[in-house]
Amino acid sequence: MNGNNTHPQQPVVTAFDALVNRAIDIRDALNGSVQQLNLAIEYEAAKRRTAKELRSSYEEAEAEFVAEVMPNLTGKNAESRKAELDAALVAARRDGPLAAKWAQMNAAAYDAEDAKVGLDTCAKTYHATEAAANLTAAILNAVA
Repeated sequence: MNGNNTHPQQPVVTAFDALVNRAIDIRDALNGSVQQLNLAIEYEAAKRRTAKELRSSYEEAEAEFVAEVMPNLTGKNAESRKAELDAALVAARRDGPLAAKWAQMNAAAYDAEDAKVGLDTCAKTYHATEAAANLTAAILNAVA
């Protein structure tokens, strides 16, 4: 009571006020989605670039390895020499001179794929939030 036997004035929240408050929340969510999407784009590009560089580095090392191994192949025909080369490559990738570059290339490829999935998720979140913002703007324009 405020001294004259009446209750203090309570603010009246109308449906329009609630809609405006919800629009502000959606605007803030959209801003957050934009920031997350920008970060995801940068992260995915960096991971993709790293994967490409490591793949190139591995391919160069493999070509050098093949050039060193080819003269030592003893197969009687192209098919048997190819089988020998394939076996040498498998061994070199497993625990030989190509093992580290092979592991780095594969890890970078997996990281790039994970970053792509993250980017796709951020893009979907952004588009869903954008749709909610557009719908809310249309409703506000209709009632204003």
